[in-house]
Amino acid sequence: MKPKERLVRAAPTAKLVQNGPAAAPAAAGKFGKDAVNWLNIGLMLVSCGISLVAPFHVFLLAWSILGPLHYLTEISWLHDRNYFTRRNLARRSWLGVVFLAALIIGFAYAANDPLQRTVPFQFQVALIYIVFAASAAALFVRDWFNAAGLFLILSLGLFYFSGFRYYAIAANLLLTMVHVFIFTGAFILVGALKSKSWVAALSLGVFVCCAIAAVTMPAAYLAPSEPIRRLYSSFEYLNRDLLRLSGRTAGVYEAAGVGVMRLIAFAYLYHYLNWFSKTSIIKWHEITRWRATAIVSTWLGCGLAYLYDVRLGFGILYVLSMLHVFLEFPLNHQTFVEIAKSLRPGRWLPVGSQRGLSPG
Repeated sequence: MKPKERLVRAAPTAKLVQNGPAAAPAAAGKFGKDAVNWLNIGLMLVSCGISLVAPFHVFLLAWSILGPLHYLTEISWLHDRNYFTRRNLARRSWLGVVFLAALIIGFAYAANDPLQRTVPFQFQVALIYIVFAASAAALFVRDWFNAAGLFLILSLGLFYFSGFRYYAIAANLLLTMVHVFIFTGAFILVGALKSKSWVAALSLGVFVCCAIAAVTMPAAYLAPSEPIRRLYSSFEYLNRDLLRLSGRTAGVYEAAGVGVMRLIAFAYLYHYLNWFSKTSIIKWHEITRWRATAIVSTWLGCGLAYLYDVRLGFGILYVLSMLHVFLEFPLNHQTFVEIAKSLRPGRWLPVGSQRGLSPG
């Protein structure tokens, strides 16, 4: 690569390429990204609209149909990018922790022990925190002595906080609403900061407004039938956790509970649609025919398992969902690092004065 070409590709603003041979591709790329942003604004509005009308139905359909296809394709995409970790040994160690945690939590679900004697619930929650912290260690900790010290401090902290009221709630939300709502918002923000596109910034505003509307807008909705309530019973803990955090004691199917349900439905549906809308940007669909066949076959198998036995299907999707959340943790950490870098004062100085700084 010639030095001039390297400068063009690394430039953080359009000024460096607007008069050169890269002007047309840069303009085309910007138009393509804005087209995706406009598409996602439309998907946000559609997701919010139908979630207001039928929140329970929308969530169940999105989670059971779009969910497993999203999990499988994202795991494939993360694998091809080494899960956004840099060092082989750290990555392999962290992956060992991930699969051990998923195996233990999945076994606890399969055991169906109401007294939690097989795998104590507090231990399952601790595993979630450990995987989250281990992903940060795999990214940022560079020697094993520091990693062991971090693990010891984390273990002592988890032992101390395990008796706190929100200990389990925070872990549950990390796997659910934090993943589909907070992290999705963070991805939109970092995209807006990096592209400096007003359409991307607008999409972030629309995302926030849709979330507020889902919770606050009074509107008639399609009440869930008894079969729908039975299907949703496994997820009611999420509604109760969110209501508890907001200081409310309303039931899942009361007015305040329905507002929370609309937020959940919107967050999950848009999270899935957002992933499928970005093939032109992140190229998750560029895989071998063999892997595509394996993904589609597994996706269909998940659906058949759900139709055969609801508990079996839920268990498979639960473990698959948890696994994809675990494997995305390094990307989540890096996203917030990118946001911090983009917001630092030097990032907005003229290009000529940014000596020693990353071009972003």
